[in-house]
Amino acid sequence: MTIALNEKTFYKILHKLGIKTKDKILVSSNILRIIHNKKNKLKPDEIIQILKKIVSEKGNLFFPTFNWQFCNLKRFDYNKTKSLAGALSNLTLQKDEFIRSLNPIYSFSIFGKDKKKISLLKHRSCFGLDSPFGYLINNKGKQLFIDLDYKKAFTLVHVAEETAQVNYRYQKKFSGIYINSKKKKIKKVFTMYCRKTNKAKSTIITKKFDNILKKNKAIKTIKFQSLIFSIVDIAKAYGLMVKDLKNNEGRIIPEKV
Repeated sequence: MTIALNEKTFYKILHKLGIKTKDKILVSSNILRIIHNKKNKLKPDEIIQILKKIVSEKGNLFFPTFNWQFCNLKRFDYNKTKSLAGALSNLTLQKDEFIRSLNPIYSFSIFGKDKKKISLLKHRSCFGLDSPFGYLINNKGKQLFIDLDYKKAFTLVHVAEETAQVNYRYQKKFSGIYINSKKKKIKKVFTMYCRKTNKAKSTIITKKFDNILKKNKAIKTIKFQSLIFSIVDIAKAYGLMVKDLKNNEGRIIPEKV
């Protein structure tokens, strides 16, 4: 008998993954298979509400609201620029209890105790340790992956690459018009640790890294029907990635051009 994914089963999955009150959770998701399966009763807004209820106002929820158009169009509107990181993140941008962080390229929609503090972090580098990524690293953050292989959405790897100063990336400046929350236009400059296009097509987190995470108890995965749910310890994963990159251990590699 096929069990539908509903509120009750989703609660059970999150509980088994160890998500609890006061946690700081970054959510990455691909909900297409969930919403397109008529047997499933879990709605996108319910996913957000359940996560809010579990971590509570004592914790924090982060949804990626990334948008790379500032790099090309040289323009970002804090109130109007949509997320290109999925349906759930755009839903949170419509909710008053969430606040968006400041970076025009790698922003987050944040709920909970430290949302004001995190949303006001002023950082020039997208992947700097003074960014929301750094907050998650330094505050026992976890990343939840909903029906998504963590290797395909682990932006944290770029933070590790910047820390390790890999030779296939470099700091690139992007300047443009930034329209802030008060609708004031300002010219701003941000930097991103970009690929050297003659050295790498992308960054590959190999399957070998799965074993390192498991060995260090930094990942837990649960399968429900054909869906997969994972939770990753952000600080542990970051430390392991930096070590791998600095020592050329070969589990995180640039894709050859």
